Amino acid sequence: MKKYLKKGSFTIEAACVMALVLLTVIGILYLCFFVHNRAWLTAAACESALAGSMEGIREGGKAGETAEIRSRDLGNTGFFGAENLRVQVQDGKNIKVIYMADSNSAFGGLSWKLRAEGTSKVIDPVIWIRNLKAMGEILTGEE
Repeated sequence: MKKYLKKGSFTIEAACVMALVLLTVIGILYLCFFVHNRAWLTAAACESALAGSMEGIREGGKAGETAEIRSRDLGNTGFFGAENLRVQVQDGKNIKVIYMADSNSAFGGLSWKLRAEGTSKVIDPVIWIRNLKAMGEILTGEE
């Protein structure tokens, strides 16, 4: 018995598989942009918190305002697929910068919530170094 190859069957199979392949590739691209945006915002939050903590040791320094200004400067860069970027700054003994954004998707209006935060403790580096040296002298027995 002779088998006959049906013409066009490969075309139909390829069309069905290609939809899944394209959906997977586009999903991976959106995930890569999401991860990039989150990494960028986490670095920006840490840098903003550090800028605020360095300002907090100055006499009359406004740590919260400095962290907020720096976070707005860093957050103004364009992100692919991210919108509604919000910044929240908490100051005190620790400066905490929190970024929140919505990451939209082309898949039926789905959205991912993006949250990145950075924290830095307000310390006086001169006092910190003196304390470390004193601890080192105590541990080594030097006077």
